[in-house]
This record gives sequence, C-alpha cells and structure tokens, in this order.
Amino acid sequence: MPKSIIRMGTSTKIKLFALIAVLAGPFLTYKGHQEKERLAKLEKEGITVDGIIEGGKWKRGKNSYHQFDVSYTPQNGTPVKQTFSVTSNYFSAHATDTVTTDPAVKVSYLPSEIQDSAIIVGGSTDSTASFGFGIGAFVGGLITLGVMFVGKW
Repeated sequence: MPKSIIRMGTSTKIKLFALIAVLAGPFLTYKGHQEKERLAKLEKEGITVDGIIEGGKWKRGKNSYHQFDVSYTPQNGTPVKQTFSVTSNYFSAHATDTVTTDPAVKVSYLPSEIQDSAIIVGGSTDSTASFGFGIGAFVGGLITLGVMFVGKW
C-alpha cells in the first residue's frame, strides 16, 4: 500500500472508501442486472443438452475456485469444449481431488450466443449477487459521505 494512503487520517480513509463505494456501486448493480437478464432469457429461451466433464481444476483457501472443462454438442452439431466455473458443492458432487466421479452434466445455452451464454444447469456460479452488493455499496457510501459532510456544518 502506498505510504500516502497509510499516513491518511481515519476520517479521510473512510471518505475515500465511501467515495469508491458510491462510484463502484452503480457499475456492480449494472453488471448484476445484465446477468439477471441473461439468466432469465436463458431460462425462457435456452436449450439444454448433455455434456461430459473432460477435466477440471480447483483451488481452496484464499481466492478459491472450482472449474470443469466440459464438452457438449449444441443443436447445430458443432462440438464445443468450454471451461465453466462451478460451485464447490457441485464440484464435490462430480469429482474428488484426483478423479471425476460423475462426468455427466446438463448444459443450457442460447442458440444465438452458444459459448457466451452457456451454463451448467444447477452448477454454474451465480454472479447476480453483484446487483444487491452494488446497491448496498452505493447507498452505504452515500450515507457515509452524507453523515461525514453534514457533521462538518
């Protein structure tokens, strides 16, 4: 961390954090909204096909992740191999630390955007949480800035 930030007073650090929350909140809300719309469209218009897990990797601890490499064949007949981020529970249900125990998965996709829209049914990570987090960050940042600046008048 730069020394200038370390030397800032607590009040200044709180204001900076609140300002970042106010600026980042709308962006996170927008991204979460886009994801919600994509998932709603996928649920309404999506096509579900069988897929096979061909590999995967995971990391536990800080910055953990779980991923599967899945092959599936959309209705157009061109096979696709894609890497999906999955929840830790889904990963554990289909693999151990060294081997895939249940290679069969269901993949849902939109015909107009096969790879960009595809998810593993019941297993893909949910990134719609950024919608609520973004709203909370924005509102919390506004309240914090308001309280800090009103208190000075």
